Amino acid sequence: MKRTLLALAFAFLTASPAAAQTLPIGTPPAPGRPTSDLVLQAMLATARAAAANAANAQAASLSTSAAIQHYRMGDVAGARSAAIQALIQANAPPPAPIRVLQSTIPQASYLQTQPFPIPGGSVGAVDANAFVAQARGAVAACASRNSANTPAASAQLAAAQRDLKAAQYQKVTAEARAAVNLCAGAQAQINAQP
Repeated sequence: MKRTLLALAFAFLTASPAAAQTLPIGTPPAPGRPTSDLVLQAMLATARAAAANAANAQAASLSTSAAIQHYRMGDVAGARSAAIQALIQANAPPPAPIRVLQSTIPQASYLQTQPFPIPGGSVGAVDANAFVAQARGAVAACASRNSANTPAASAQLAAAQRDLKAAQYQKVTAEARAAVNLCAGAQAQINAQP
C-alpha cells in the first residue's frame, strides 16, 4: 500500500517538467527496514521540496539518488549518510531575500555640505600649533644638552608663540622651524643614545 502511494506521488510529481528534474533517479527500496525507511523518507522529502524550493530539491535529489545507489549496493552506512544529507537539504529553509534599507536621514547634495569642522579653527592654525609643539621639544632638547643655541632657540619659540596668538601662521611656521634647526644637533645626540 505504501509503495503504491509512493509510486502515485512520483507519477503526479513527474507530470511537470520542473519537478521531473529534481526527483531522484531509481526505484524506491522496499519498506520495513530502518535504512530503507530512511531512504523512502528522503525521497518523499525531496518530492515535497520540489514544490516549495527548486534549489533545495535539486541538491536533495542528488543525495537521495546516492542513497538509493548505496542501498542497492549493500552499503547501509553510506545509504544512511546520503539519506540524512538529503533530508537536511530538502528541509532547509529557502534563502530569505535581503531587504534594501532606506535611509531615514534626509540626503543633501554633495555641493551643499559643510566641510568637516577642524579642531583649532583652521588648517593653518592646526599646522601652526604642530610647529610650535615641535619647537618646544627642540628647545627642551637644547636645554637638556646645555647647548649654546638654547637662548636663540628659546627666543624663536617665544616669537612663534606670540605670532600664534596673533594668528600670523606663516610667521609661526618660519620661527618654529628656526628653533628646530638651532637645536637639531642636540636632538641628534638624544636620538643616538641607546
